[in-house]
Amino acid sequence: MEELLLIVAKCLRLPRDSVGMDLTMASTGKWDSLAHMDLILAIEERYQIQLDGDEIADLTSVSAIARLLRGKGLLEQ
Repeated sequence: MEELLLIVAKCLRLPRDSVGMDLTMASTGKWDSLAHMDLILAIEERYQIQLDGDEIADLTSVSAIARLLRGKGLLEQ
């Protein structure tokens, strides 16, 4: 989980301590459409997956990203 939080922090250019499971696209102005695509690309690269359009559109919070990765068996519970 820590690695995912670090990826999010880096892509959104936020301090790591401000990134938690409750962070959403709506809760920070830093998570705009460009940052979202940077984040998606970083997740795809790190976890060696390719996300489809529906998955990308649904990933609007850290908890949604974690849920998706857990569902794919890529992140521990």
